[in-house]
Amino acid sequence: MINNKGQTLIETLLYVLIVAVLFVLITSILVDMIITQNKVTTIADANDTVRIVLKEMTQNIEAGYAITSPTSSSTNSSELTIQTDSQGDTISFYSSGGVIYSKYDDSSPEQISSSNISTYNLNFTEESNSGLSPTIFITLTETNVGATGLKTSKTYETTATQRRQ
Repeated sequence: MINNKGQTLIETLLYVLIVAVLFVLITSILVDMIITQNKVTTIADANDTVRIVLKEMTQNIEAGYAITSPTSSSTNSSELTIQTDSQGDTISFYSSGGVIYSKYDDSSPEQISSSNISTYNLNFTEESNSGLSPTIFITLTETNVGATGLKTSKTYETTATQRRQ
């Protein structure tokens, strides 16, 4: 009778090889999951920021007394100016250096978009409504660079109609 008290070198190498293959597979899956999570987070952050900016713009358009820019004579503009009350106070929205700003009357501009998002092609167009309240078509293209260096780009479009006459 032969007494086998240990493993052979080949058995040990097979066990090490199996563990190494499992380790590589699990690591690969985890890295892919982290990359996907970062992509989703980057896109979600950009969508949230742009949604908030567009919501602020549309609320001001809907509540405004008059749209002073763009006008039907200049139907396309990179700046939107809204008269907010009967005294002639205004708010303007525009993009400069990749950042979206709002500016009340003669006050200092206030940044309303995230620093992580670079905005370009911010465009306001008044749609002709033949005597009805002005409707503004807003187009905004943004580029977002996430924490991991992932770069996304998307164009957003919305419309808003002034409710006051």
